[in-house]
Amino acid sequence: MAKNRLFLQFLSLSLLPTAVYSWAFTSLHPRRTSLIALSSVSKSSELWNVEKVDHISEWTTNHESYPNPLSLKDKIPSSWFVGVDDAVAMNVKIDAHETIDVSDDDTDEDGDEHTTVGHRGGINAEAFILAGPRAEISFDPSTSKAAIVTCGGLCPGLNSVVREVVMCLSRQYGVKDIVGIPKGYRGFLYPEEWKSLDEGGVQNLHNQGGSMLGSSRGGHDTGAIVDSLVNEGINLLFVSGGDGTVRGASKIAEEVKRRGLAISVACIPKTIDNDIPLIDRTFGFETACEAACEAIKVANTEAAGFPFGLGVVKVMGRNSGFIAMHSSLGSCVADLCLVPEVDFYLDGKGGIVDHLYERLLVNDKAVVVVAEGAGQKLMAELGAAGEEVKDASGNVLLDDVGPWLCKQLKQRLDERLEEASIHGDKLTLKYVDPSYMVRGVPPNTADNLYCLQLAHNAVHGAMAGLSNFIVGSVNTKECYVPISMVANKRNVIDTSHQSLWEMVVFSTGQPSFQTNDDKDDKDAITTASGGTTI
Repeated sequence: MAKNRLFLQFLSLSLLPTAVYSWAFTSLHPRRTSLIALSSVSKSSELWNVEKVDHISEWTTNHESYPNPLSLKDKIPSSWFVGVDDAVAMNVKIDAHETIDVSDDDTDEDGDEHTTVGHRGGINAEAFILAGPRAEISFDPSTSKAAIVTCGGLCPGLNSVVREVVMCLSRQYGVKDIVGIPKGYRGFLYPEEWKSLDEGGVQNLHNQGGSMLGSSRGGHDTGAIVDSLVNEGINLLFVSGGDGTVRGASKIAEEVKRRGLAISVACIPKTIDNDIPLIDRTFGFETACEAACEAIKVANTEAAGFPFGLGVVKVMGRNSGFIAMHSSLGSCVADLCLVPEVDFYLDGKGGIVDHLYERLLVNDKAVVVVAEGAGQKLMAELGAAGEEVKDASGNVLLDDVGPWLCKQLKQRLDERLEEASIHGDKLTLKYVDPSYMVRGVPPNTADNLYCLQLAHNAVHGAMAGLSNFIVGSVNTKECYVPISMVANKRNVIDTSHQSLWEMVVFSTGQPSFQTNDDKDDKDAITTASGGTTI
C-alpha cells in the first residue's frame, strides 16, 4: 500500500503541466516516504527540456509587439493568458527510479532521518510550449492579412477548422482581411481565385462535411508559394492537412525564415487515420470511429440474420489501424480486428480461420473489422499483390484487402461449416465498405469542440509570432509542437505495452500474433489513443 501511495503521489505531481519542478523524496517517518516538489529551480538543474518553437523576432529586424486585444477587455483575469514558462509534459507515465538521483541524507526537526533525492535534469522530462493567448502579440491586427488552405484527403471537421480560424481572427483579434486558398497548395498560384472569408460566410460551415475551399494532393512549389504570400501581403498562414501537407508547411516556414519575412506559419494537422505522432488524437477521428461503428452494427445485424453469418467491414487506416481498433472496441460486437501494425496468418493453429470457425459454431455469426492497410504483406506472399502505384502525394496505393479477405475466408470456411451443419449450411458473408461515408460526414459534437480548440490556439500562436509548429493535444492539454518533431514520423498502434490493443485481443478473444520477446523500449512515446511514435 505504501508503494502504491507513493506512486500516486508522484503521478499527481507529474501531471501538473504548467510549472517547473525539482523533485525530492523525503522519508518523514522511518516507515513512510513522501514527495516534495521544490519550485524556483536554477537553470542548471532545470527539470524540463521544453522544445523550442520558432518566433519571427529571431529573423526579422525592427520587430514590434502589441497588446493583445483580448487583454483590453473588461474583467479579463491575467491568468487567462499563457506565461513564457508554461509548458506541457510529453510523458505522464514515468519510471520514478530512473528519474532520480540520491543526493543527501538529513535529519528533520523531529529527529527522524530522511534521504533527499534530486532529479537529474532533462531525463524523461521533455515538454512542449502550452498553447493559448499571450498578453502581447507580434502583429497589428488592423494591418494583418491571413490565409487559410486545406490539403490532402477530406476529413470530418475541415470546415469547422476554417470556420473557427475566421471566427477567432475576426472576433477576438479584429483581423478582417482573411482569404481562403482554393484547391490546396496549387491554389497559391492563382490569387485571382482566392475567396474572401468573413463571419457571415462561414457561420454554418460546421454543419457541412468536406472542405468549402476544396483540396488536392501535390502541387507544392515552396518558392512560388512564398512569392505569392509576399505579393498579396499575407503575414498569417494557416495550413490544415496530413503528413505531406505538414512537411510542405515546414518548407514554407523555413523559406520565410531564410528570406527574413515577418510571416507566421501555423499548422492544424489533419488525418482521419490519427497517425500524427506525439499528439493525443487528430480532429475528425472520433467522428470517423462513430460512423465506422454504425457500419459494424449493420454488418452484425446482417450476420445475425442468417445461419453462419459473417460480416466483414473494411475501414480506413493505411499505416495505422486506429479507426479499426477504436470502432471494434466501441461497437462491442467485433470478433476479429485486423490492423496494419500486426501481421496475421490465415491457416493453422492460431490463425484467423480457426478463430472464426469456432466463433461461428458457438454464436452462429461473427464480425470482422479490417483496416485498409492490413494484410498487405500476406497478400504479397500469396501472390495477390499488384504493381506498386503511387498517388500525387507519393502514397503507395494499397491492394484491396477487403474483397481478398472475403474470398479467402469463404474458400476456407464453406466446407468446414457445411460438414458441421445438420442442414448443410455454408458461410453467409456480407461485405461492408463505408470508407467515404466515414470521411465525408460532418463532425460530431466532440470533434467540433476539438476543431474550435485547435483553430483558436493556432490563431493565438500565430498572432504571438510563433511559426513552423503544429497545434495539438498532448496529455489533454493543447500545445505547440515544432513540425520538425513530427515530420517523417508516424503514430501507430502500440502493441508492446499495456494499451487499447491489449483490450482488443482480450475482448475479441482473437489470436495475438505477438512474439514473446520483451522489447527494450521503455522510453517509447505513447499517446492517449493507444499509439506510439515510429
